[in-house]
Amino acid sequence: MPKRILMRATLAAFLLALFLVPSAGAYHLEGGRWPANTVRYYNEVPAYTWAVDTAAYAWNSSGARVQFVKSSRRDADVLLGIRWFKVAGEARIRRFNGRIVGARVGIRNGQDRYVMALVTAHELGHVLGLDHEDGVCATMNSRLDVDHPSQCPAPPPGMWACRLLRVDDVRGAVSLYGGTVRPIRGPEFCPR
Repeated sequence: MPKRILMRATLAAFLLALFLVPSAGAYHLEGGRWPANTVRYYNEVPAYTWAVDTAAYAWNSSGARVQFVKSSRRDADVLLGIRWFKVAGEARIRRFNGRIVGARVGIRNGQDRYVMALVTAHELGHVLGLDHEDGVCATMNSRLDVDHPSQCPAPPPGMWACRLLRVDDVRGAVSLYGGTVRPIRGPEFCPR
């Protein structure tokens, strides 16, 4: 009989430990999700085309049930363009009567296309409803250290951080839009 009680106590302790372990996701959410799973965007600066499309593709292929789709300026939910400020980028969500009705994403001029892709992926994360996360390596880290999120490893010389999204970013988007966090394939860094 004492052996059975010991086994039950061990099983109960194991199950309790499973429930007390913090979740693997450290992401933070910011003010609600986009009202639809499709977000139409228009890029106001043709020189940014590669960076914007690369960032949109990263989110579209992440496993979260959300799609960024190019559109005309007139039909766009999100306008992306140059803004003159000191921070790398900024997303301003427009609301009307408490509902999200659009957004403007600004990227500081003068960055190379690789940094612009990373900044755009970060700002599109804000559009989706993600907030800054500084506890783990994430595209949503609040600071960019030259060419990589502050909590992520720096790329070696001549390389760029081509893994635009991290597991934590995708977990946050999946929590809002559904889907499945897909395994991140491919290298973390790519030649420039």
